[in-house]
Amino acid sequence: MLIGLLVLASVAIPIAGAAANSPMHRVDVERFARRQMVHVTASNGNRILRYLQVTQRWRWMGMAAGLAIMPIAWSSGTFSVSPYFPLTGWLLGVAAGEMAFRGTGDRSLHPLGMRLVPLPLTVVWAICAAISCGLAFGVVARSYSGETGIAERLGAAATLAAVVTVQAMVSGLHRRALPAGPADLVGAELATRSRSARSLTAAGAVVALWTSTTGLPESISGDVNVPGVLIFFGLPIVAWVKSADPWQVCTSRKRRIWGRSAVGVALFGGALQVGMTVEPPPRDPPAIPAVVAGSSDQPFSYARVDPKARAWVLMGKGRHIPVDRAATRFPGGHRRAPFAISGDGRRIVYLDERTSRLVLRDLADSGGPLDLTGPLSGAAVPEVTLSRDGRYVSVGAEVIDTGTGSRTRLPGVGRVLGLGHDGVVATTGRRALPGAPDTELLTLDLHGAVRTRVPFDPTLEALPTPDGRGLAVVTGDEVLTMDPGTGRVRGRVKLRLPGHYGRPEALSWAEDGRLLVRIDPMDAEEETCHLVDPRTGKTRPVDDMPEGVDGAVFGRFQ
Repeated sequence: MLIGLLVLASVAIPIAGAAANSPMHRVDVERFARRQMVHVTASNGNRILRYLQVTQRWRWMGMAAGLAIMPIAWSSGTFSVSPYFPLTGWLLGVAAGEMAFRGTGDRSLHPLGMRLVPLPLTVVWAICAAISCGLAFGVVARSYSGETGIAERLGAAATLAAVVTVQAMVSGLHRRALPAGPADLVGAELATRSRSARSLTAAGAVVALWTSTTGLPESISGDVNVPGVLIFFGLPIVAWVKSADPWQVCTSRKRRIWGRSAVGVALFGGALQVGMTVEPPPRDPPAIPAVVAGSSDQPFSYARVDPKARAWVLMGKGRHIPVDRAATRFPGGHRRAPFAISGDGRRIVYLDERTSRLVLRDLADSGGPLDLTGPLSGAAVPEVTLSRDGRYVSVGAEVIDTGTGSRTRLPGVGRVLGLGHDGVVATTGRRALPGAPDTELLTLDLHGAVRTRVPFDPTLEALPTPDGRGLAVVTGDEVLTMDPGTGRVRGRVKLRLPGHYGRPEALSWAEDGRLLVRIDPMDAEEETCHLVDPRTGKTRPVDDMPEGVDGAVFGRFQ
């Protein structure tokens, strides 16, 4: 598919370039003069022709590139013909053509006092920009309280980049000094700027608005209702119609901006609220089996979500026990509810679906669960970690001693990696992507006092050793053991795994001290789970591992 896209792009873009390099026709100049309401004379004709040639070349090439990228959506298994990619490419072509024709140029601190864009189009752009930025910042706000997908983050970044770029370029057109010359030459300069500004605002409004929908859940973005049609389809149509209407540049009058600013702030705030709190409605009511995870003297290895029953199920030595009242999702939300199992496989922490509280349950005790928190909302999704014996529980940056009931707040902690009777190993930041800000690795005592502080890469997936005195880090081809107090690597061995894609995922520790990892094998016949000896790098496939371990929560693998 990638080769096909490259071939298509290599064919389409030169064809578009050849079409754009062809001589300008009389009809093109007449259309420009009619829409901009400007007279073409011998003095300004050459400049208008050069402007049209340069900008049309880049616009054709941008649209061709967008058409070449469209088949990527088809490769995902869904076939749809959308103008999004050609329009995005056309917008990039408009921006590139404007920079190629005018360059950077000198800008004045004050605008020229001319209106380059009709008022209706300016209003539509302001509305689209406010809604788009609100939805994008909603994704940013959600990323601080819970996990957000890569597509959502990239969509938010692209939305903000589109709005900032368009606004900056239109502002530059208003502030660039006019050339000295006769009136018809100045009129032609203003007409070309108006055409560029109208193209930027119309295409920018549509691209920013449609890109911002990537931050919404699929069930929401795919649900078309009357307000959605008016906003995401009606506004783009109005923008394109107004950008093509005949209109002449005129002087701008000073207007009171308080009313328009209030409307813009209201639209931004409403979109921000939607972006922060929108949740997809549940397709079907959850069916939780009426089976209680009662007393059990045998530990459990891990827990996973049964996709049919939509319930957490404890797994261990051929046993499958559903956990009654353990929510898999926050009520009315798409975020997965927290679930953790202790290293000895005898205690679990889960979200009670009736009370929305995090509770601790001892599987060897037939008594009721212990409440750890008050009712939680979908906007607050804390990470939960248990010590090996399950006595200590971390909920976000708070450690709870279930034996005494004492609670300790850990200052400056973003994520707890492991905890036990000896203390806590944590980082100052959450999980992050490459290029994230610097993070530190901390060791603390159970009273919250920091013992050590060393630099740490937040992109690493570190798993505490069973004794709590070390960290294991699995890279693409190695397994490292680190000292959390100094950050130094104690050991480094080569992994002996079959061919696989990406980085192996460290899941849990086995009873014999080996590390359980999951891979995406290149050969479909290879096993996905393997036990790794961190001292030698030797591996053994786990043949009896059932399907559906993706997203499972592990205690101690047996």
